[in-house]
Amino acid sequence: MDFSELKKRIYSYLGFHGVAESPETDALIDSCLSELRGIIQFRYTYRIFDELPGFLKKEPYAEFLSGCNRVILSAMTLGAGVDIKINRLSRTDVARSAVLDSCASASLEYLSDEYERGLGEKLTYRFCPGYGGSPLEDVREIFELIRPEKIGITLNENCFMLPAKSMAGVIGVGKETKKSCGQCIMLGSCRFREEGTRCYGSERE
Repeated sequence: MDFSELKKRIYSYLGFHGVAESPETDALIDSCLSELRGIIQFRYTYRIFDELPGFLKKEPYAEFLSGCNRVILSAMTLGAGVDIKINRLSRTDVARSAVLDSCASASLEYLSDEYERGLGEKLTYRFCPGYGGSPLEDVREIFELIRPEKIGITLNENCFMLPAKSMAGVIGVGKETKKSCGQCIMLGSCRFREEGTRCYGSERE
């Protein structure tokens, strides 16, 4: 795992936009990452579709998947142990709980990105329901089609996944796109850009 890249993501999750990183915070991040290594049970499931499922034929998915010949629906999780640890800490050490939460979120993104590099050479980045004005409720469509329950992820009535450190998303096949400000459909209303930073780890525009 590239910890320098991971730390960039962690600081972003912590809200360190344009704020100097401190040795104390850096040491706390290192400690939380070390603790996470003994808790994380990363699991990933996916299914490839030759034809677009119906819910992907609307915007913003249609634009995102334009030029793709297939689509991957995926879901991934760090496991319930991470949630349990964060929740316990929230009652005894709020600062550490917040840092551990950010470390977990960044780790989930990082591990998922690493896994997806093995799914093919020409892929878009992962687009999750709720991004770019897409309905969060579309996550139900993904659950119906790939059944992430088999890797321990469930969905509550408000469309939030349990464990909380889980995601479900859409990846286009046949077109390579990287996360970049120039290609993002949120470019016009991005709070990260307003603060002079990015929501992702890459330095590419």
